[in-house]
Amino acid sequence: MRLPNRQQPLVYGDPAYFLGLGIIDAYHNLRNQDMTPAECWFNKHMSQQQMSVEWGFRKALMQWGFLGHRLNFKVGLSPVGSYYAICILLANVHTCYWGSATSIKFGCQPPSIFEYLHFE
Repeated sequence: MRLPNRQQPLVYGDPAYFLGLGIIDAYHNLRNQDMTPAECWFNKHMSQQQMSVEWGFRKALMQWGFLGHRLNFKVGLSPVGSYYAICILLANVHTCYWGSATSIKFGCQPPSIFEYLHFE
C-alpha cells in the first residue's frame, strides 16, 4: 500500500505482531472518540485483504504438512525459521506455475518463475 505523497510502501500488519517502520495497523478508537467513516472503511477493506495474504501461509501449510506438527520441533535444535523460509519459497514457486487464491483475489497474474527467481 502507498499513501499519497509517500514513496515508501507500507505493509498492513496483524496487530498480534510487532509493528515497525513501514508497517501499519488498523485504526483504533482513542479516548472514547468514534472512528471516522473513512477509518471504518479502511479497517474493513484492509482486513479483507489481510485474509487473502493469509491464504498464502495456509497454502504452504497444506503443501508442507510437517510445518503444522509442532510436537516434532525441538526448541533450540530444529531450524524452524529455515523450514518456513524454504517452504514459503517452494510454495511461491508453485504459485508461479499454478496461480493461487491470492492472485485471483487481487486480479493479477503471478510472475513467471524466471522473474520470481531473477533468472532474466
